[in-house]
Amino acid sequence: MPDGVRDNFITDGFMFPVKFLSAEESVFYCTKYKEYVKRYGSVGKGGVSRRIRGNRIFRVHLVARWAAQLVTHPALISVVKQVLDTEDILIWSSDITCKPSSSTECFGWHQDEAYALLGPDKKLCTAWIALTDSKTSNGCVRFLRGSNNLGQLAHKSQVRTPDENLVLGQVVADQQIVQDLADNIVNCELKAGEASIHAWRTIHSSQPNHSLQDRVGLAVRYMAGEVQPVHKPAVVKELVTLAAGQYNGEDFEIEDVPKGEYGLEEWALHKRSMDREWERRKKSKEKGLLPSHQYKSTENENSSQNDNIENPL
Repeated sequence: MPDGVRDNFITDGFMFPVKFLSAEESVFYCTKYKEYVKRYGSVGKGGVSRRIRGNRIFRVHLVARWAAQLVTHPALISVVKQVLDTEDILIWSSDITCKPSSSTECFGWHQDEAYALLGPDKKLCTAWIALTDSKTSNGCVRFLRGSNNLGQLAHKSQVRTPDENLVLGQVVADQQIVQDLADNIVNCELKAGEASIHAWRTIHSSQPNHSLQDRVGLAVRYMAGEVQPVHKPAVVKELVTLAAGQYNGEDFEIEDVPKGEYGLEEWALHKRSMDREWERRKKSKEKGLLPSHQYKSTENENSSQNDNIENPL
């Protein structure tokens, strides 16, 4: 990565495209994803297409070697190391982000920090790996340039409607912030096999998929080994994957990596990790710890339909 890229990342809050997969690798990983959908996907309303739902969206790198290899790809990890300025990289989570063709599914303007208070914020980032082309026409991720430097922002729930089917119900509470930065909106268009990386506090969203093809990506939350929960003691000791270097802290537990693919051992590992995550979500909400819990409004009081999110991009 050229000199100054980390400085630009901190200034802008994102970087793309990160070209890290060969053409052959890109085809391989997309094929493996399709095999996963064929094996574990379910047909939704209308019976049009199969898609992964529920807990199987998350942490697929714990049940499949192909996904584990993808999220720890040396070329991608090399860039993450430089962005986070560390040799020690942990994976906090990963999730499949499929936006079906001709759908109204979209995501409101939000910060990833609203869903897990970890810090320091400049030691966390999200990599969005494109398994298919991600374009403006099919609802690519959009960034607000420089918004990562606005600090931690309050979030509120916004009710889903047929025209604005916000798969992630939480949005930045003060929408004037978004309006003031409207000239700084950047559409993150990627080709299959490329990735983007954005900061923990970068405000981002995406619009509906108006195309005839699904838009598919894998979002991976990376953090430096020095990252800690903001609230001590942590509500639970979360499980994380060691992607590079070492971890000598006490706030997280390093989880095993899959030896096979979709076996009983892998799914048991996945269940243990997901159980721990849902415990964290539940206890954090009970204690009102996160920005997404602290905004008091009628919208939040009536937002139970948004509690069971599927993915955040």
